[in-house]
Amino acid sequence: MALSLIGVIADAGGTHAIQTDATSTVDVLKAGSGTLYKVEINNAANSAPVFVKLWLTTGSVTVGTTDPHYVFKCPASVTRVYSCPKGAAFATGLKAACVTTGGTAGTSNPTNDVIYRILFS
Repeated sequence: MALSLIGVIADAGGTHAIQTDATSTVDVLKAGSGTLYKVEINNAANSAPVFVKLWLTTGSVTVGTTDPHYVFKCPASVTRVYSCPKGAAFATGLKAACVTTGGTAGTSNPTNDVIYRILFS
């Protein structure tokens, strides 16, 4: 797993989180308040859909049990981009994970690498 947090030059204070091997392991993207602008999911290497789940918390998250605040589906063999140009504010934190089941349930990792790119401030 390789998570990178990169400052966005064009937008002072923005961060572009890039995870090159997204799994059911929870990635802590930000502790504190912010604004979510974009979620891009590259699922080109898999023959089944995947789901990137986001939690807006700094508290404990248990994948498969803790209700996610957002669930983004990416069909098999494609890349999907979800954008919120005006942003979606969050108050306490931002965490992410990727599994093969939508909703709250599901803890199975994708078979092959999934790459996500999440833009937030």
